[in-house]
Amino acid sequence: MKFAISSVLSAASAAILVALSAVQVASVPITAGSPVTGLVKRDIAGMNDYSCKLTAAHPRPLILVHSTLLTVDSWWTFAPVLINRGYCVFGLTYGLYPTIPGFGGLASVESSAQELATFADNVLTQMNVTQVDIVGHSQGGILARYWMKYLDGAGKVYRHIGISPITHGTTLDSLTIWAAAWGVFAPLSDFFNVIAPSFTEMVTNSTFMNKLNAGGDTASGVIFSNIATKYDEVVTPYTTCFQEDSGVTNVVLQDLCILSLNEHLTMVNSLVVLQFVLNQLDPSNAKTANCLSLLF
Repeated sequence: MKFAISSVLSAASAAILVALSAVQVASVPITAGSPVTGLVKRDIAGMNDYSCKLTAAHPRPLILVHSTLLTVDSWWTFAPVLINRGYCVFGLTYGLYPTIPGFGGLASVESSAQELATFADNVLTQMNVTQVDIVGHSQGGILARYWMKYLDGAGKVYRHIGISPITHGTTLDSLTIWAAAWGVFAPLSDFFNVIAPSFTEMVTNSTFMNKLNAGGDTASGVIFSNIATKYDEVVTPYTTCFQEDSGVTNVVLQDLCILSLNEHLTMVNSLVVLQFVLNQLDPSNAKTANCLSLLF
């Protein structure tokens, strides 16, 4: 089952990008310090509070990493709950690109991973700890993996939770396969590389994805878990969200609640997914994530 909005928000096609480039973005929120002007920032109360006190129950800072096309404000469902539960929650908007102002995750994935690395190292320093926990949505679910593997992030992540992470790339419902067969993938790639370099880098078997997953898709000493949706129209097939190591927890949202119809971008608005995340962060106090979580 797919929704009209899902088809629109699958946005890795040229038609959507062209439309986005013409959108009036005066009301789109971004983080403070962004080079893009004329946009309004909407704060999430209690987020990025370096005076937050870590506790024995929650001993590590928690960094939320958003999806392609979204910003830190996409965590408006999750962040307030996590903060109220006593977590010290941090987040950034990464990957802003001048061709489509106000939308995150468009710059090259490697440069976005460097942004996360810089941000996370600052959190570690300011909070006087050696490790963080990460919750990453879509592209946000691979940036920390690149940081750990290639950007001096090894040993700095304790727990990594992926929400529809683009772990092994995407075929966009086989669109990339057909584009290659018709001989149009290369020219389309040239176009995307100008306006949103991350898009082609996240295609299955791209140079970036092969580099990211070379030697395995996990990192030593990190506790990994992932949740995916059967209705994902961006990361396809949806099972490519999952990491292959036997020690990883991989869950399908609809196995927890058959009533959950969330597609890719709305996974961070699902209360069932939120309960899954809470359980992964604090297994000793886990509550069953199921359709009753919708009454959260």
